[in-house]
Formats: sequence, structure tokens, C-alpha cells
Amino acid sequence: MARRGEDSVAPVVLLESPGVCSKGLQRKGPSERRRLKAMVSEQLSQDLLRLLREEVHTDVTFSIGCTLFKAHKAVLLARVPDFYFHTVGHTNNLTNHEPVAVENFEASEFRIFLQIVYSSNRNIKNYEEEILRKKIVESGVPQKKCDFSVGKCTDNDGRSSVGKRSSDHSFMKHEIPEDNNKEDIPEDNNKEDNLISIDIYDLEPASELGEDLLKLYVKQCCPDIDIYVDGKCFKAHR
Repeated sequence: MARRGEDSVAPVVLLESPGVCSKGLQRKGPSERRRLKAMVSEQLSQDLLRLLREEVHTDVTFSIGCTLFKAHKAVLLARVPDFYFHTVGHTNNLTNHEPVAVENFEASEFRIFLQIVYSSNRNIKNYEEEILRKKIVESGVPQKKCDFSVGKCTDNDGRSSVGKRSSDHSFMKHEIPEDNNKEDIPEDNNKEDNLISIDIYDLEPASELGEDLLKLYVKQCCPDIDIYVDGKCFKAHR
């Protein structure tokens, strides 16, 4: 017979355990904070790559020749919104099973592009701009500009983000930029309808990837699942 208290109680996960938010991280030393952030950052990258590799809950399919690539609209919107609206934005009338043709890409190039989008822990805005400039703008496709704050795609008036400064790195050689520019999260003026706790703004994302995904949740962009807690509805992404 097993002794009392041994192997009889399931482990408990504390939802507000130290190390999750900035306040928790600050209670630890700088080296421990860096170690935790690196560990969480790496785990998030691996989790996103697994979703891409295993095609879990994908809702958009790209085609390059006879090769198909399944992806997630939410991830593309969070990380490469301009690319999303150039390719998927004008095909909203298509079903999820109808592939979106991608031109000026080799299959191997597009596979690496998706892997970088899903796994890079750095800001990839400049990488997206370089891809758009070389693969889309130079091919003669009309430029569009994404207003990510409202989830719309408007015609460009000549000041597209694609035309902004790009990194000196050669992105076609799959080098990731170290640009740390961050966009401010717009404040929701409708306080009564905002079901997101203000505590979320105390969170300290472990990486740029985490910050992009957090913005996606805060802005409630294209959620596909509702979670109810104590009568409140929280819109999230599978």
C-alpha cells in the first residue's frame, strides 16, 4: 500500500505563478529573469512551429505550383499583416479549403518564410517589408496598406510601409533583423464593452513573437473561440 501523501495528489498549476508577469520577474535576479525569458521564448517558438508543422487548426491554404502550405490567419495577421492583406485580404470570399495562389516565390523560399514568421523571436517588420518589396511590389501588384488596429486594408496613397527603410541585412538569405520598434496598443475607449483586464498591460512578453501574439488577443482580432468565466466572455484563438 502506498504511504499516505505519496503519489496520490495531482500537481497544481498556479495561474499567477512568479515569472509570468513583469512584477513576478522583478522579484527574481537579472540572470534568473534572463534565463526564464529565454526559456519561455524558446518554448513559444517551438509551440508555434509545431502548429505550423502539424497543421493544427489551420484556416488558410497557400499554393505555389503543386505545393500546398497550410497556415493560420491569426498568426499571419499578428506577425506579417501587410503580407496577409496582399495575399489573403482580397480573397475573403473564398472558402478555407480553396488555396490562395502565391506568385514570385519558390516553394522552398515560402517554406522558410513561414518558418521565420512562426518562430522568430525578433521583430520581423523589416523582413516583411523586404519580402513585399522584392516579391510583390516589384512584380507590379498594387500596393495596399494594412490598418491593423481596425483590421482593414485600405488603398495606399503612396506612403506604404513597404516603402519605409528596410534593414541592411539580406533577408533573402534568411537573416532576421534586430529592429526593436514597437507599436503602441491603442486604448479601447469603450470601457463597458472591454472585457480584457487592465492587468494584461502589466505582462512582460518574453519575446517579440510573444508581444505580437499578445497584441492579437488585446485587439481581439479574428478570434475563433469564446471562453466564458463568471459570466464574462473572453475571445481567444485556438
